[in-house]
Amino acid sequence: MNTIFVFLILSNLVIAGQLTTTCNSCWTIDSTECCDERKFQCDGSGCMTLSEYTVVAADEYRTIQKGCSVPLLCDKCFSVTTNDNFLVRVGSQCGEGEGSNENLNYKDICTRQLKPNNHHCPSCFNIGSTKDCESTGYVDCLGMEMECFNYGAFVMLSDGRTMNVSLKGCITSGGCDIGYSGVPGNKELKRDHMICTPAIKKEENEV
Repeated sequence: MNTIFVFLILSNLVIAGQLTTTCNSCWTIDSTECCDERKFQCDGSGCMTLSEYTVVAADEYRTIQKGCSVPLLCDKCFSVTTNDNFLVRVGSQCGEGEGSNENLNYKDICTRQLKPNNHHCPSCFNIGSTKDCESTGYVDCLGMEMECFNYGAFVMLSDGRTMNVSLKGCITSGGCDIGYSGVPGNKELKRDHMICTPAIKKEENEV
C-alpha cells in the first residue's frame, strides 16, 4: 500500500540508460524498528524511510518502511483523517546516494504539520462492508489534506485478521493519484473503490 518515484544524480551508476542507487529496504509492521533490513536496487538517486502511525477502530499500529525515494512525499506528511476511529499519519525522511536511508530511523515528524486548513469532508468508517458507509458528519481537514476520499476494500490487518471496510474522510492531495490505498502496513486483498474529490471549503460561520 505504498508508492515509488525517482530523482536523478550524475554520479550514480548508469544501467540501460537509467541511474540506480542501492537503498536499505525493510517493511516491519507494528514496530518502529526494522527486523530484516536488506539492500535493494532503486531507479534514481534517492532513498527514503517512512514512519507510519495508524488507528483502526481501537487498535494502534506503528510501522517502519525503508526503500526508494518518493520525492512527492520527501520530508512531508501524508495523512488521512476521519472522525470515526480511523486515521493515518505517514512521515517521510529522504536521503541522496548509496545507502542514504541506512541511519534514517522511525521519527514522528508528521503531527506538527497537521493544522486545520479551513476545509472539511464527510466522514465515516465501517467494518463489514466495502460499500459506501453512511457519513456521521464532517471532519476538519488538516495540513495538505485538500481532497475528500471514499474508499472500500477487503483488507488483511497486520495480525492476520481479514475484513471488509469502507471509509470516508480527508486525504492529502494526490492520495488517489499515487495509489495510496487506505491502511499502511496492511494488505489490500481486493479493492471495491477509491474515489477522491476536492475538499469542501468551510463557510465563515463554520470556521
